[in-house]
Formats: sequence, structure tokens, C-alpha cells
Amino acid sequence: APAPSATASTAALDTSPPKPPLVTVDDTGVVVSGDKVTFGGDARGRIAGMLSSKPLVSGQTLEVDALRDTTMAHFSVAIEALRDAKVKDAMVKTAKRDLSMGTLHVAIEHVPPPACAAVGMVAKDNSIEVWPYGGAVAQRFTHGFAGPDITLGSAALAKRADECSAPFDLVAGDDAIKWGVVFDLALATAQAAPAKAASAVVLTKAPVPGRKVTED
Repeated sequence: APAPSATASTAALDTSPPKPPLVTVDDTGVVVSGDKVTFGGDARGRIAGMLSSKPLVSGQTLEVDALRDTTMAHFSVAIEALRDAKVKDAMVKTAKRDLSMGTLHVAIEHVPPPACAAVGMVAKDNSIEVWPYGGAVAQRFTHGFAGPDITLGSAALAKRADECSAPFDLVAGDDAIKWGVVFDLALATAQAAPAKAASAVVLTKAPVPGRKVTED
């Protein structure tokens, strides 16, 4: 019998089911399976349109590789575009402070948070503010020599999350803050209270510390 051709062998190997597209975010734009949209103008609409044109996006969990130095202003646009494209949630991979990779489950579609849900925000001055979703006096942790005090901030956020039945905590950052810092806070909280903070919701508009949070 004749040997199978290289084309036939390749076709035989290419039988795996299709996968959702890989999303990459940096401070210049968003790449979806090789196609890039740069930030500026109606980036949110253009990114959502690009996502919607890809298979296995709506209702799916997408892998998102986000660079640490992406500003929250730009990372928030990416999250809003994922929501517009009806993505269910994202597994966000970002380098940690020690440069090893970390993974955070980010809920895109989620139920309304209860008033007791834990909110943690990295403010413009690198302090960390922690308070309940429904509003109350915020705990404030001033920054250290190396930036925000992730140790104290995440411990307070985990404690508040542990006292509430919410399936996630909520994190945010000033527009100028880097996503990597907010990622550190959310990941440290999830590790400190895995039963209560296994998921995070990223607030795309920086809330006012201590006040009731309003989402778009």
C-alpha cells in the first residue's frame, strides 16, 4: 500500500476541537489570535467587534495574557470590550512581582454583589483602600518603599471577603495605576481566602473609597 502523504497526515492530526481565541493585553492595545486593535478612539467598540467576529467567544471562558505595566485605564477598556462581546469570564495570566506567572479568575458576567462584598482599590498615591460594596468607612494602608502594601491590603480584603457570602471580591485601581499592582492585590487575596475570594471582579471605573460602588 502507498505511504500516506504529508498532507493527509497533517489533516489526520488536525482533529482537535476548536478553542476560544487567546487575548493579549499590553499598554498599546489588544491582540486576539494575531489581530490587533490599538487603544485610542472607540477602542472598546473595535475590540468588542473583533472578539465577536471570532468563534467560541460569547458565553466562553477566555485566556487573557496581560502585561504588568498595562495601565488600569487600558486594562479596563479590554475588560469592558470582553463584557460587550458577552464573554463569561477570563483566566488572566500576568507575571507576579517575582516574575513567575500567576493566574487570576476574573468574572466578566456576574450576579449583583451583596452589600457586604469586599472591595479593594489601589489609589493614585499607591495606598490601598478596603471597604464593603454597600459603603462604609474605608480602611487605608499607605504605600511602602516598593509600592502598595500588598501584604496588609490583601489581608484586610481577605478578612472582609471571609465575613461575606459573596462568591467574589472586587478590585480596582486609579487609571494611572499599573494592572500588575491590582493583579497582585487580587491574587494575594484569593490565596489568603480561597473559599471566599476564588474569583475577582475588576471594576472598570475607579470608585470613591468608602462610598457605595456603582457599576456600569
